[in-house]
Amino acid sequence: MEKARVTGLGDNKDDQGPGTPDEDATELNPDESLPGEKSAAPAPPGEYTEYKPSTLTSAGFDHARQLAQKARTETGRLLKKRFVLEDVLGEGGMGLVYKARDLRKVEAEDRNPYIAVKVLGQNFKDHPQAFVSLQQEAVKSQKLAHPNIVTVHDFDRDGNTIFMTMELLKGDPLDSLLKLEAPFGKEVALRYFKDLCAGLDYAHKRDLIHSDFKPGNIFVTTGGTVKILDFGIARAAGKSAMNSDYDAGDLGALTPAYATVEMVNGEPPSFSDDVYALACVLYVMLTGEHPYDRKSAADAKAGNLKPARPACLNNREWQALSAGLAIDKTRRPPTVDAFRTLLLPQKRRGGFKSIAALLVLALGAGGWFVYQQHQTELEQQRAIDNRLQVAKDCLYTDDFKCAIENALVVRSLVPENMESGRLLELAEQGQADAEQARVDAERATQIMGHLQEAQSCLDEAQVDCARAALAEAREAGAQPAELYPIQRAVDALDDELMASARDREQRLDLLLEEGRACLESGNFDCADDRVAQLLAANPDSSRATELRRSVASARQQQQFRETTVAGFLQEAQDCLERKNYSCSIAKSESALAIIPRHPDASAMIRRADEAQQKAKKNIAIE
Repeated sequence: MEKARVTGLGDNKDDQGPGTPDEDATELNPDESLPGEKSAAPAPPGEYTEYKPSTLTSAGFDHARQLAQKARTETGRLLKKRFVLEDVLGEGGMGLVYKARDLRKVEAEDRNPYIAVKVLGQNFKDHPQAFVSLQQEAVKSQKLAHPNIVTVHDFDRDGNTIFMTMELLKGDPLDSLLKLEAPFGKEVALRYFKDLCAGLDYAHKRDLIHSDFKPGNIFVTTGGTVKILDFGIARAAGKSAMNSDYDAGDLGALTPAYATVEMVNGEPPSFSDDVYALACVLYVMLTGEHPYDRKSAADAKAGNLKPARPACLNNREWQALSAGLAIDKTRRPPTVDAFRTLLLPQKRRGGFKSIAALLVLALGAGGWFVYQQHQTELEQQRAIDNRLQVAKDCLYTDDFKCAIENALVVRSLVPENMESGRLLELAEQGQADAEQARVDAERATQIMGHLQEAQSCLDEAQVDCARAALAEAREAGAQPAELYPIQRAVDALDDELMASARDREQRLDLLLEEGRACLESGNFDCADDRVAQLLAANPDSSRATELRRSVASARQQQQFRETTVAGFLQEAQDCLERKNYSCSIAKSESALAIIPRHPDASAMIRRADEAQQKAKKNIAIE
């Protein structure tokens, strides 16, 4: 099974000689883990956002929901509502590199939903200016579309977490291969050298200098393609770098063994810095040893160290490599292209007449060697023509990567070939257009998902949910015209709910006033009825609960008064029967004091008074 590795932007393993190679990683099935690899470390709560899947029900969206649900069981697995971190693929001075699944690709049922995610370390949280500078350079690196440079997708943050996303590579870092196989054969080393020159030259022509070029930042894919990593910390040449008050070297983004004297002294970066590092890398590939015993150029200069000549190089090649390794900047080729030309000069093709004359002369003199050289040049020309035709065919079928690779091969062989330049320009533009179309389609899918979620929230009369979905659609790039219909419906629903709430509150206030009036008038049944209506409308109403307690207390007091009054009236009746009319009247008046206008007490007073008046008339005066 193929080995799968990735080295992300900002890895800074110290490339100081042989050591134990990393363990091989195995390509995953969708729900498997890498054997022998570390699991993604959980992040502190609150640093990762929650995935909110669309209401769509395709197989891709269902799978994305399942992955998000599974990720939520382990804190820190879901990043930016999109990336499920699965396995740690590498660790360097700048942070961890994860193999991650892109839920947007899962939703789209992409057969390869995996990417690499570089989660930057604590240093960047502690150095805001470092974060800003790196973000600026990462944006530049996103514009580097070259087969020999790793593709950087995005640079983003999720809460306190700063991360980069990039293509996931299969193969091995060059430093690991060197530990296992160095020295390489001359043919392999020069083939890798050509690819590295192509990538660096492409970046330099766009004013991007690597500034930390070393075997640990070079990756060899399983298909044999060499890719340069870590352009996310490259610093722009010229005035833009001079104006920055942040040096990536402060965070370990500088390896002394591949650093020039100028870099060690903190001088502005130049293309020549990368030339020196490239020459060191070539020397290590050819010999298995560092040219200056893994010391920086400054230390090599102080120690007057001289690199030994690799046995496989002829005089011209060694002079060219020595120039690239020169400690003195003025003796070093100023550009990668100049270094490449010095080491591997291009063969020029003569005209037809010159070739014919040369052929006649060679054959007449018996010079078979010259004839063979001519045949080699013809074969090279046929190979160039074949590469150009393949590039055209690939361009016609929109296989821009294929077109770029073949056009670059021709340009590396024949820099002055205009057709390869034209094909390269068309392929790069087509690739950029296709990528933009993909991004636009992805954004449209995201927006549609958010709008559908907002509509579902509306259907359930959930205003806050709908507003949140609209905010996500707006953040994804939705235009006002796309948002307007649902936004208008949300506002209308919000107004309706607010009006309904006001009406309900007014009705509750009215019921409360009626209940209190019933209580004050002593109509407890009426008060209980209003309390029941209030609690039916709002079981948690504190005012209704208070009124119910008041009614219960009033009922209890009323019952007590009636019991007391009944006792006084019974005593009044007893007094009346004993013809103690004054006692009967006194007891009845006591009852009236408790319950004024009590009918039975008033009647008892009238009876006792009448009986008393009648008794006075029957008294004889002697």
